[in-house]
Amino acid sequence: MPKKIYDHKILGRDLKLFTFPRSTPGYAFWHPAGVILYEIILNYIRDLLKDLDYQEIKTPTIFNTELFKKSGHFDNYKDKMYFCGNKKEWGIKPMNCPESMLVFNEYMRTYKDLPLRFSDFGVLHRAEQAGEINGLFRAREFVIDDAHIYCTFAQIKKEIADLIVLVTEVYQKFGFSEYKVELSTRPKKFIGDEKTWDKAENELKEILRDKKIKFKENKGEGAFYGPKIDFHIKDSLSRSWQLGTIQLDFASTKRLEVNFINERGEKENPVLIHRALLGSLERFIAILLEHTAGALPFWLSPIQAIVLPITERHAEYANKILEELKKEDIRAEIDQRNETLPKKIRDAELQKIPYMLVVGDKEAKNQKVAVRSREKGDLGQKTINELENLLK
Repeated sequence: MPKKIYDHKILGRDLKLFTFPRSTPGYAFWHPAGVILYEIILNYIRDLLKDLDYQEIKTPTIFNTELFKKSGHFDNYKDKMYFCGNKKEWGIKPMNCPESMLVFNEYMRTYKDLPLRFSDFGVLHRAEQAGEINGLFRAREFVIDDAHIYCTFAQIKKEIADLIVLVTEVYQKFGFSEYKVELSTRPKKFIGDEKTWDKAENELKEILRDKKIKFKENKGEGAFYGPKIDFHIKDSLSRSWQLGTIQLDFASTKRLEVNFINERGEKENPVLIHRALLGSLERFIAILLEHTAGALPFWLSPIQAIVLPITERHAEYANKILEELKKEDIRAEIDQRNETLPKKIRDAELQKIPYMLVVGDKEAKNQKVAVRSREKGDLGQKTINELENLLK
């Protein structure tokens, strides 16, 4: 086997997932296999959220900057924003929060509608400096698995407790079993009042203590609109990465006059919970590739199995195997190049494909395939049914 490479930029090119043309610094060009990986992760999150009563929204990429000035984001992000026109009247959004609040406020909501959970996978842009750009770790264009939960104060505890369970489930699914939690409190530059901030910080501390979760407190490192809980995973190289975040916000809905009708028939500002599980999908994919050295688990592999006919005369049976696999929704391809079998196996190993299925005279005669696993080596001959059961 080749020497392991951990740099996601090299792995992205070698595995034909994405590249970074010099003509467009800070932007990834996603190739077919990379799009498959991206969509697998995105759809996994989408499916999880559907079962948890999230509603997906889609908001414009370009916005009138007055909205972000009113929300407070403009003063905090203007140096990282792209603008359209000389007067900076229109901008390309660096986050989804203010637009999510506009969606909420388009209709009169009542306490019976809460909690209301909006997910948003909008494309974001930030004007990172040339020296800050680092592949997918820090790109100028990215997508966050973003969500905004509108709730009452009494609903905060359950919502955040449920989010902590969700975060743990997601990290385990991707093979990250070890993580730590940090709580960041009011920064020097903030919106809202100190009394509300203290109330929010105490609420988060109480939730973490009730869940018996150890946490580190980072004084003065919260978001400008509220305190936050961050989750840091540990990868196979013993590096720590901040991924998920749960941010409590009592100020933004007041600034944008977002309200609902409470049980007393009065208008009230909802509490806003900002949350992301993976953070930037681009950055998460970079972490995942370096964590696995490109050997992605079976369910994430863009190509899960490749059929390797030994010679041209085995192509017909090899294509039959390929069609059977596709019927079972297994992502499979066939290597029909005029190359030797060792060369085909070597190339499949370099592409980190989980299963190689060799087809020759013996396999065609017995209606079987010789199975080779990326992890376990030669698994012997198997019938098509046995193969399908192995790959499911």
